[in-house]
Amino acid sequence: MTRTRLVLGALISAAVLALAGCGTDAPSAAWHGSPAQSGSAGGAGGGTQAHPISDATAQAAAGKPSASASASASPSTSPSASASASPAAAPKDGIMRQTGGAQVALTFDDGPSADTPKLLAMLRQHNIKATFCVVGVAVQEFPQYLQEIVKDGHTLCNHTWKHDEKLGKKSADTIRADLQRTNDEIRKVVPDAQIKYFRHPGGNFTPAAVQIATELGMTSVGWTVDPSDWNTKKWSGNQMTQHIITTVRNNTKPGAVILSHDGGGDRSATLAAYKTLLPELKQQYTLVALPL
Repeated sequence: MTRTRLVLGALISAAVLALAGCGTDAPSAAWHGSPAQSGSAGGAGGGTQAHPISDATAQAAAGKPSASASASASPSTSPSASASASPAAAPKDGIMRQTGGAQVALTFDDGPSADTPKLLAMLRQHNIKATFCVVGVAVQEFPQYLQEIVKDGHTLCNHTWKHDEKLGKKSADTIRADLQRTNDEIRKVVPDAQIKYFRHPGGNFTPAAVQIATELGMTSVGWTVDPSDWNTKKWSGNQMTQHIITTVRNNTKPGAVILSHDGGGDRSATLAAYKTLLPELKQQYTLVALPL
């Protein structure tokens, strides 16, 4: 009887040790086998915070999850970092509409024009950088103002050759020729210009336009705040100025991309509005140009 008990005890001890060994390996294999938790997918890392827009957009074009998706799936000791990255979740259409952080981006379309130097002087006064979505024919007409934009350290964005709102529905060859012609004109004036962004006139992006812009090395950029300063048929003068101020004040939030215009018509109301808005926005937000 004693010998039987000893044998049973030995068998039980061996079984316990075997089970303990299996339990140790299982969690380790599950952890390393999960890219979201291990950080091997989604591009999570220092580069995401340095260039939230360009990184997230590149991931969108490649069909990869963004850093924010990875961060939300994994345990984190930095809630603020996760929160700042969340707006940059890769959009299905490949168009970035937010900065991907708490920063706010000012963008100005349809120039350069005779009003551009006045806007540049205001931005210079407040040490604010912005993004200028320029039109090819306007660059051709006012090359000196494009040079001033670049000299002041602002970011350039391709806004097509002559603001063709239907360009995205045309053939791939036509779209590519238009965007390339615009880039060529910009580089004729500023040979070393970096043109990493594209904005379709009217926001009429199509999959073909987004894809071709990507092939030409440009990220497609939309917006979150539109004060409609382009709609001079509906508002003008002081009424337009107050409309711009009110719209921007009421709708700007962390991560916003604000659309306005420095060309395409009389922009005196826009200039008047930003004389008020620039110091206010600077006090409330970190204002940035889209990163190069």
